[in-house]
Amino acid sequence: MVGSDEERAQVEGAGRYNRGVFDFLKRQRRERITAEPFPEAWEEYLRANVAHYALLTPDEQARLRDDLRVFRAEREWEGAGGLSLTDEVTVTISALACLLTLGLPNRTDAYRGVSTILVYPAGYRVAGREPMPGGIVDVRESWRLGEAWQHGPVILSWADARDGARQTGDGHSVALHEFAHALDMADGDAEGVPRLHRAELYDAWQQVMDAEFNALREETYAGREAVLDSYGATNPAEFFAVATETFFEKPVALHHRHRLLYSVLRDYYGQDPAARALRHLRSLPRAARKPAAEEIAAEPRKGRAWPWSEP
Repeated sequence: MVGSDEERAQVEGAGRYNRGVFDFLKRQRRERITAEPFPEAWEEYLRANVAHYALLTPDEQARLRDDLRVFRAEREWEGAGGLSLTDEVTVTISALACLLTLGLPNRTDAYRGVSTILVYPAGYRVAGREPMPGGIVDVRESWRLGEAWQHGPVILSWADARDGARQTGDGHSVALHEFAHALDMADGDAEGVPRLHRAELYDAWQQVMDAEFNALREETYAGREAVLDSYGATNPAEFFAVATETFFEKPVALHHRHRLLYSVLRDYYGQDPAARALRHLRSLPRAARKPAAEEIAAEPRKGRAWPWSEP
């Protein structure tokens, strides 16, 4: 075909031009958002509701404040079950989402597949349909605290997201769990492998994650207590989400008991929560150090019955 190469080059050039214009307008919009003074009330929400905020360095805190404003502005927010959306709800949840991405190279674009955040006041019921022999369909409801859908919303219970964010040390945060799923699904299905920064990282990731997942399944089957919650033994996707929770919520214990797992998560997230926790411990008055150290290094309670797995 005469001229086909030229036509193809024109189309590709137009595509690059359009992407360039889009990126330019996006940068301008984000610069306007972050140029505004950060509201004092929002700072109070962070200090009251996001325990991790106090552990960050001033530079990390400033980055989180900018990131959460961009995240909040670029999502559709919907209240469900009678919840009235407030700045406290949207700012707190945005901060938790951006805590995960704080050290990622593409941190402000890491959630491109998440356009909507749906928030219930508390746990909610969802009807499920399960095919049975003989063409029968079993319809039952289950309680859920949150869920993440590929190319769909992240759904959260506000009460549980807030309560999980106000304290660290128990290994549980429904918001971190669901946003970890969103990161996992950024490059396709939820399979426990997010988009890594370099191609050579995938082999080490797969090797460590497979070994740790199988070890957790064995511990769960034997009824032994573990640093990682037994819900992570469900499948590789849930293992990654639970490992993410533990990485941020019980980093010292995870580093002590699962050094290779901690290392691959540290390399992926570009953060070192164990170092943060220990730095915070050293900053406390001497009288407060022992109780805080016991809380940081405490062994996890046994298992968790996730409400969405109950009939």
